[in-house]
Amino acid sequence: MLTSRTGPTPEVTSSRPPTIPRTPPVVPATFVPHPSESSIVISISKFRGLCHTLQTLTATQSVLAQQMAAICAHQDQLIATQTQHTVILRQIQHHLGILSPPEHDMLGLS
Repeated sequence: MLTSRTGPTPEVTSSRPPTIPRTPPVVPATFVPHPSESSIVISISKFRGLCHTLQTLTATQSVLAQQMAAICAHQDQLIATQTQHTVILRQIQHHLGILSPPEHDMLGLS
């Protein structure tokens, strides 16, 4: 937009808001790491990359934990089914008069 002053030269004004400079994070000048700690300086882009990697690892860990829970539930279901089948097999063996091997022998085979 053009506006004019009292003089002959027109002045150009912008409709953009003035740019506000970013202020860096405040770090106490007296910060001294503990003697057992070491400090490093990394660029902001590397820091952001590390943050992104941490977020990815956290999400992956969550998915793996869910999958492990599903596997454990499936394993529990398989064990319950196997137990039912063992009971049925013993009932059939008893009905037919077939002696089943002692329990400790069967456990040693599996």
